[in-house]
Amino acid sequence: MSEKIFIDEDTSPEEAIRIAIEREKKAYEFYMNAAKIVKFPGGKEMFEFLAREELHHRELLEKEYDKHIRKDY
Repeated sequence: MSEKIFIDEDTSPEEAIRIAIEREKKAYEFYMNAAKIVKFPGGKEMFEFLAREELHHRELLEKEYDKHIRKDY
């Protein structure tokens, strides 16, 4: 069974947040790989900045997941 990678009207809120978290992880990996490859220092800096933004987005999503889905906090 393949993991759902899109959101539609049948997607639960829990599933939507999990999908979003996974996409943030993949975006982070993409930007970090780009930062390793790019030769131009300004480009490297930009990709590292974007990677940090994806980490921040993931943290926000995980916090909201815990607050609204897990309700542990």
